[in-house]
Formats: sequence, structure tokens, C-alpha cells
Amino acid sequence: MADDMPEPIAELAALAAQHHELYTAWVSAGFTEHQALELLKTVILANPTGGSDA
Repeated sequence: MADDMPEPIAELAALAAQHHELYTAWVSAGFTEHQALELLKTVILANPTGGSDA
């Protein structure tokens, strides 16, 4: 892979960390685990590119 190209796994790991932060924040805010997972699912499905375009 070229030096100027980011590693795909690093981008995936960063996105997974962001998703985990959202999930835990929602649970900490009082949502049930199921509700937090449904919210996260909605976020993921609303932006299948992972948010890198925004």
C-alpha cells in the first residue's frame, strides 16, 4: 500500500471505536442496551460509508 494511503484496518478500528463510544454514551444516558443498539444500528444504516464523507 502506498505511503500516503491510510491502512483500511486502521480506519475500521477508528470507526468501531466511535461506534462503541456512541453506544456507551447512550447507555450511560439511561437508554437500555437494546435501545442503544437500535440507535447505533440507525446511525450505521443512515451512513453506510462510515461517515468519512461528512
